[in-house]
Amino acid sequence: MSRNRVLEMPSVWFFGFTVLFLLSLDVWWWHQSGSFWVLHLPVWVFYFGGLQVLLSLMLLIFSRTFWKVPSPKGGAR
Repeated sequence: MSRNRVLEMPSVWFFGFTVLFLLSLDVWWWHQSGSFWVLHLPVWVFYFGGLQVLLSLMLLIFSRTFWKVPSPKGGAR
């Protein structure tokens, strides 16, 4: 099965967005102590930044796969 055919399957996108949603719930960080990482920011800030980058990439690929520009009916003007 080609890569484009896999990207056109709704179940792949449903699974991908569901996994991304579940990762954003972050139940494993609810009881985190006040440890700080780079730039004196907590680790979860970078975690959510990474999730936002992943979401942006998924939406870009999703929109390029499914939202095609319709061709004009009358042809060239």
